[in-house]
Amino acid sequence: LARQEPANKIFWVDGEEEHEIDCDGSTGFPFFGEMILDLLNGTETAMTQEHIFKAAELSMLAQQMADATNR
Repeated sequence: LARQEPANKIFWVDGEEEHEIDCDGSTGFPFFGEMILDLLNGTETAMTQEHIFKAAELSMLAQQMADATNR
């Protein structure tokens, strides 16, 4: 799934059809600000601690598998 520049659209497919959101003029990535505030305040607004630990675990497993493949 690809289109020409500019890269100002979000595309996704849900198994039935293709969707497109035009993000032209939209700015900001609130997740990153929420994540930083979670770290500073000990809250879970961006995601739960369980979720972030699982994401970290999966990224380390993926790296381990990639390293093993490259040997």
